[in-house]
Amino acid sequence: MSKFIKISYTGRIKDGRIFDTTDKEIAQKEDIYDEKKVYGPIPLITGEKQIIDGLDSVLQEMQVGEEKTTEIPPEKAYGVRNPELVRLIPMRAFKKQKITPIPGMPVELDGKLARIQTVTGGRVRVDFNPELAGKTVVYDIKVEETAETNEDKIKYLLERSFNSTEGLEFELTGKNLRVTIPENLLKDNALGVKKAFLTTEIFKYLDVESTTFEEIWKKEE
Repeated sequence: MSKFIKISYTGRIKDGRIFDTTDKEIAQKEDIYDEKKVYGPIPLITGEKQIIDGLDSVLQEMQVGEEKTTEIPPEKAYGVRNPELVRLIPMRAFKKQKITPIPGMPVELDGKLARIQTVTGGRVRVDFNPELAGKTVVYDIKVEETAETNEDKIKYLLERSFNSTEGLEFELTGKNLRVTIPENLLKDNALGVKKAFLTTEIFKYLDVESTTFEEIWKKEE
């Protein structure tokens, strides 16, 4: 059964580095801080593949306030390595994009993310496997909250779409939802995508038949 929860976590490679966390201080300490990322507990719905399988199955059995450290093998984390995804690419392909390949450098080729392994003469070995493929990972996790009412679930879904609920207001009347979007969010180039994502999730997880968006613009003084 799916559950609406909020979790805190820190993920690390077994016997290795931390690669992801919801804790800002840990991110800064480990030199993985991303100024574009919103740190703090994240909302998700268990059983919906919104997080890696090995972590999802553990979270479905956890209760609010519970903390756990869990080790997850590659096949239930980021997948096993596929040797066919390691390819040799001519140097001229990089020169066309004005890229100077360096071992370890992340690149995007043909719309796919990859990492350069070696540079030898006129050929570059590129690995298209996910960076964590083949790795056993360890997560420290805590279930911070759970949402039971429709109103709380809507708040979770708003946060999943907009990264925050600050300034957002909503009203649920019967099976009709009205969401008011503040002016500071109206200039977001991805607003249309976020509204569509929210609507899709609202219809999927709640008994709602219509979603209306109201935009608030204010005249400058």
